[in-house]
Amino acid sequence: MFITTEFGKVVYNKKVYAYDIYVHPSGRVEPRRKELSEQVYGTGHKVTAAEMEVLLREDPDCIIIGTGQGGALHLTAEARHFLEEKGVLYEELLTPKAIQKYNMCFNCAILVHVTC
Repeated sequence: MFITTEFGKVVYNKKVYAYDIYVHPSGRVEPRRKELSEQVYGTGHKVTAAEMEVLLREDPDCIIIGTGQGGALHLTAEARHFLEEKGVLYEELLTPKAIQKYNMCFNCAILVHVTC
């Protein structure tokens, strides 16, 4: 369960993460693979279909994207199309709202952007 977030960090299951993370439906946490976006777009503020593949490993019913404290992170059109083709529901929310939503969901995955 997420406890809190502020610029530069998020607290999940009493552990502080000062970097972007993925949380899978099982609760397993892993660092976000920004290089999947940076290689293609030169920035970590765009989310590619390759990142969505990482989040689909545990077959979630939905994916929540925490877009940051100010909403700087966005899914690319490619990522949206990929999720729509797979029939996966997704929602992009500011990180504080995204972690609240995740806490109320069952069998969902989340990408959490901790800064801008």
